[in-house]
Amino acid sequence: GTGRWIRRRRRSYTAAYLVLAAGTYNTQKLLFKMRDKGKLPALSDKLGVLTRTNSESIVGAGRFDVSPDLDLTHGVAITSSIHPTPDTHIEPVRYGKGSNAMGLLQTLMTDGAGPQGTDVPRWKQLMRQVREDPRGTLRLLNPRQWSERTVIALVMQHLDNSITTFTKRSVFGVRRYTSKQGHGQPNPTWIPVGNEVTRRIAAKIDGVAGGTWGELFNVPLTAHFLGGAVIGDSPEHGVIDPYQRVYGYPTLLVADGAAISANLGVNPSLSIAAQAERAAALWPNKGHADLRPRQGEPYRRLEPIPPLYPVVPAGAPGALRWPRTGPEPISSTG
Repeated sequence: GTGRWIRRRRRSYTAAYLVLAAGTYNTQKLLFKMRDKGKLPALSDKLGVLTRTNSESIVGAGRFDVSPDLDLTHGVAITSSIHPTPDTHIEPVRYGKGSNAMGLLQTLMTDGAGPQGTDVPRWKQLMRQVREDPRGTLRLLNPRQWSERTVIALVMQHLDNSITTFTKRSVFGVRRYTSKQGHGQPNPTWIPVGNEVTRRIAAKIDGVAGGTWGELFNVPLTAHFLGGAVIGDSPEHGVIDPYQRVYGYPTLLVADGAAISANLGVNPSLSIAAQAERAAALWPNKGHADLRPRQGEPYRRLEPIPPLYPVVPAGAPGALRWPRTGPEPISSTG
């Protein structure tokens, strides 16, 4: 229903087909809730498996004050990227003037454990830095004009690590959405090369390297929560089929980041759009036969089906470019 918390009157809608694209987190939570409540009991047991974080860490470098000679808000959000190692991709990110709320997530940079790290607990590293320059720390962590003096470093990797999300009943009897380590390598608690690059950025802008508060607990921040309802050749290997129909419920489709099955190591928006466009392109026009195999039948590669009445007119920049391969349009008089 709509207006759940604002209006008393609810409305219910029914449809022959439903496309679920609520974003990975909300899509997963909705599917878990429907399975737990017995609304969609036949959902695959693979729900939540191969949930990805893009093997990501969001760090950055900030100045103590705004420099009139260095406008860090000028330009588009992301303009370039580097690959300091074959499997690590880093993008400098900027926020526009006045976009300072993200500054509340920032703290001073700390290193994790391991051969390239330190055995000193991260909270102790933070406290040591605060003691060395308490006034500077307060100035750095003040969100005022944060976007004007900060460069974000978005660190991504295409390594095969994952978490598994699931729900479990709390002591109060309420089912809680949580996670554990999943398939592949353990999720990184920090990315050494990302910290190194960020410290170099800080030196360039005469600033200080920073991380996020979650890193103190070895939980890096990600902007790209993916997977958990991935494609498989059967319900034993995935939540959706190769045409993105939910196993057991072929009239329900998933068309968002939850369908992404791997850490991409890049911004995932184009991959999400490409998969969604492919799924939509294989959908039959109204009144035409569905050429997609039934669930349980072998996969079959299909040609995309052009719409009968495209919203974008022919000749426009976004018009369809492929040759018509689907059924001929049905005459309005016949």
